[in-house]
Amino acid sequence: MIVVATESHRDDLLLRLHAHGLDMAAAIEQRRYIALDASETASAVMVNDLPDPDRLFKVTSDLITEIAKAANVKPACIATCGDVAPLLLQQGKAQAAIQLERLWYAIAKSYGLNVLCAYPLVSFQGGVGSHIFEKMCSEHSAFCSR
Repeated sequence: MIVVATESHRDDLLLRLHAHGLDMAAAIEQRRYIALDASETASAVMVNDLPDPDRLFKVTSDLITEIAKAANVKPACIATCGDVAPLLLQQGKAQAAIQLERLWYAIAKSYGLNVLCAYPLVSFQGGVGSHIFEKMCSEHSAFCSR
């Protein structure tokens, strides 16, 4: 699993996975679970406040290759979740968030990855039905609200 999230989300996810009986210490040590900071990752892939396709592809393909090798699985068995696009929205960079989602969806599709995105509704001015909300939903194959 590849997680690119805020510290609080990374900590919460790790606790939840551990609570479900998963040996997360071993998964981390064996590089079958890789967790990165959303802000640092965003900085690594952005150029002029927009995600750079080449940088994003390099970072993600390296991670996918590393975890697939460590877990001895095909990329289609890898789950990913991230907070980078929601972080960009929070910073008022809606176009960057939409572009990131578009690029990430293409990468995920090419590798056959399982992707989970989570957006707090407060990220969208106007909430459900707002222009930005609709654009973000259009970049995903499925949507669930709670």
